[in-house]
Amino acid sequence: MKATTYRQLTSVHLLHRIWHNELELALQEVLFWQELLGTLSEVEHPKAAEAQTWQTEINQLHHFRRLITRLRNDVQTVDQELAMSVRFEHVPAKETRLDHQYLREEMDSFHADFRTFKASIRQFIVTKTTF
Repeated sequence: MKATTYRQLTSVHLLHRIWHNELELALQEVLFWQELLGTLSEVEHPKAAEAQTWQTEINQLHHFRRLITRLRNDVQTVDQELAMSVRFEHVPAKETRLDHQYLREEMDSFHADFRTFKASIRQFIVTKTTF
């Protein structure tokens, strides 16, 4: 295998590790927000006007948990395909490259959506009368 190809594969592997760590951190954040909303619901039941927003936030948390799990599995699968390419010293299949490109787009979308969600849930928590 050419040295440049090996370096590119190493860079992609590093990117996958970064994504995996970001997803692990995002999962920890989701668990934190779930626990916080659960604690707040024990202290103060949402009023009828807030109930829909409360449920929307809970639904978003469940959505992100599922999404993070799926993305982590996808990253791991593509990374394993790349590892097999390095192990057997051949260039990754076109499908693996397309999978990586798809993951890049999914991660970009995830970053944007998760950032927006975090801003939304922070605003929701801050406006609670408990604080």
